[in-house]
Amino acid sequence: MHYSVQIFTWTPRQGVHQVGSVIEVDAPNPKAAAVSLLGLRLDDTGKSSKLAVRVWRSEDASHADCDCFYYH
Repeated sequence: MHYSVQIFTWTPRQGVHQVGSVIEVDAPNPKAAAVSLLGLRLDDTGKSSKLAVRVWRSEDASHADCDCFYYH
């Protein structure tokens, strides 16, 4: 399947901001799409490394259901 992926980071001073641009990825599921980009371990719970990813399957990101994962 084809997914769109956005990577985010955050700091106390700057808050949340997107890293780079939206990346298009072919993967079997949303988690595989996120892992394929950086090869880092991720999960949807627990303490994170201040790096997160949003994954969705739609042309219009504002109307798409998405999955969010946090890199550890």
